[in-house]
Amino acid sequence: MSKYFIGVMTGTSADSLDGCIVSFEKNFNLVETEQIGLDDEYKDKYEECIKLGLKEVSDSDYLLEIENTLNEKTIEIVETLIDKSKISKENISLIGLSGQTIFHTYDKSYQLGNNQKIANAIGINVCSDFRNFDIKRGGMGAPLIPTFHKYLYSENNKNKLVINIGGISNGTYLEGMNIKYASDVGPGNCLIDKFTKKYFDKSFDNNGEISSTGAVNEQLINKLIKETSDMVYPRADDKNAYYKLIDNKFLNIPPEDILRTLVDFTATKINDFFSYCDEPQEVIFHGGGTKNIFLMNSIKNKLSCEIRTTDNEIPSKFVEAAAFAYLAYQKKGEIYLSR
Repeated sequence: MSKYFIGVMTGTSADSLDGCIVSFEKNFNLVETEQIGLDDEYKDKYEECIKLGLKEVSDSDYLLEIENTLNEKTIEIVETLIDKSKISKENISLIGLSGQTIFHTYDKSYQLGNNQKIANAIGINVCSDFRNFDIKRGGMGAPLIPTFHKYLYSENNKNKLVINIGGISNGTYLEGMNIKYASDVGPGNCLIDKFTKKYFDKSFDNNGEISSTGAVNEQLINKLIKETSDMVYPRADDKNAYYKLIDNKFLNIPPEDILRTLVDFTATKINDFFSYCDEPQEVIFHGGGTKNIFLMNSIKNKLSCEIRTTDNEIPSKFVEAAAFAYLAYQKKGEIYLSR
């Protein structure tokens, strides 16, 4: 059996495709990485599809357009990874593709990306549709990466919390060698990015430079906390539900204060899960949110413990891509044979 696996991830932030080649033959070995940006037009059309609640490609020309873009970018990133690594295609066992989530419930999930087309174009079998694969077996279809967290970090007699800050934040509580809790826990970058774009026409708040100049609005933070107080674990969150929490009456607040409040809300929801997990002393973060210095400092202050990123083991940016390679290695999705 070929020993190399490729993972490609695009999350709910919809700002890039992240890809990597890995091997699990003995220990985890990160062989190569690559990133391809997705432009603002792609992200804007994706957000519009989420807002409209579209469920199939046939529902909108936007969906077909961004799916075609996603297919092309996926083929590009895989070909680039193979070229950079000098590994022949014959030595790649499977490509694990996350797809771009458009619609997700506990009963059905829908991701953009034509897996058969991609497999045919590259000439390598694809493993994908992981969320529906999990749902059919009694899971919620999200989060999917706790099993990879366990693979990387579980140790006898040690309790650890691993948090991924993507568009949505999710966490895995490892009690020794076992996953005790795994759940989405709240917004990650989605609210901060949305209102940074709305008020400042930027895709994200670089290092939290804008939000750090604002003040927490007590009325807004109290509303956000109150309206999410009955959300239980485990769960799979829909970022559109978080968007709906902020109604028009709050839009006269200074934009910097809105962003500062959203940082506090994001950190609060992560702290809630930390408390739920009995406040383990080892807390490890990955995902795009780790690049927001102000957000990470806000989280650290709420948790009142030392935190670190996965960068000692794997760059934070590529953990989810590696996780989908691992899911392919474990055959936790549907297999599409290249023709």
